[in-house]
Amino acid sequence: MLRNTSLDVLKICLAIMVVGLHTEFLSEFNKLASYLAVNGIFRIAVPLFLMINGFYFFVATEKNCQSAWFKRGAVLYLIWMGFYSYFWIDLPDGGFFAVGQMVSIFLIGYWHLWYISGMLGAALLMVFLKNRSPQLMMTLAAMAFVLGVMIQYAGNYHMLSGTVYDAAFNFHPSHRNAVFFSFPFFCIGYLINKYSIQDCVSLRSAFLGVAVGGVLLMSESYLNFTQPSRDGEFDNYVSLALVCPAIFILTLKLHFEGRGKRLSEYSSAIYFIHVFVIHLVFVFVDISGSLLTLVVIFFSVFASMLLVKVNRKLKIIL
Repeated sequence: MLRNTSLDVLKICLAIMVVGLHTEFLSEFNKLASYLAVNGIFRIAVPLFLMINGFYFFVATEKNCQSAWFKRGAVLYLIWMGFYSYFWIDLPDGGFFAVGQMVSIFLIGYWHLWYISGMLGAALLMVFLKNRSPQLMMTLAAMAFVLGVMIQYAGNYHMLSGTVYDAAFNFHPSHRNAVFFSFPFFCIGYLINKYSIQDCVSLRSAFLGVAVGGVLLMSESYLNFTQPSRDGEFDNYVSLALVCPAIFILTLKLHFEGRGKRLSEYSSAIYFIHVFVIHLVFVFVDISGSLLTLVVIFFSVFASMLLVKVNRKLKIIL
């Protein structure tokens, strides 16, 4: 069956960006360059993944096979949470705090796996909203997005220092969650497919949106870098609301048809396995920055080839 290969190529690029984000690409060369990459351009990866998920979730709702979609997502989450269980299950302690922490990690997701739980939560919201007007959907998505941005900035700049809210807002899941982060982008992808919005946007406008959005993202990232009161990294950037939909629409308009979904499987495999590769590399060598990025990409690509072959048999791990 023919599919839009341009989206699959985009997913490969996004998976590589996630690796660079988690390995602090360029950190050994220049702090600003690294920040603009890790806390700038690479931050488009997960929102775009979510938009792609939302785009295809519309197809699932049209075919009335949401249950199969949720089942597949849940199985995928459980398999990879099980795979990484060595890193987050702490049985020897057994104290109340340790158990609570493990339950929290299981519900939210270990490290990069929060993306799957967030995606499932966003999809659940879309099930309840799918028959509502697009205006209501976008209003709710915009409100959720703005709240997420406000919580992120209030936390990172300690605007409520000395209160219980400061600690709460600096807890990543307070803003990087199914409602405030995943749902807005998932919803946009869903609506783009439902109303074929890409057909209403010219190629020139899409390029312009990417250019303007890219400049805004880099500017927002740079301004945060220069602020001495800034603390921590950023997931919820204001500019993502423009640059990510623009990139997504541009990719849809640069339509290249191909057969099979192997590229898509490789992108998923790289995303899921790269954190394990990071852990494994640290067992043998002490490297960081760009070298770590390149090493992890190399071995993640190699591992992804094996995972894709295994998935051909099992069909449940990617």
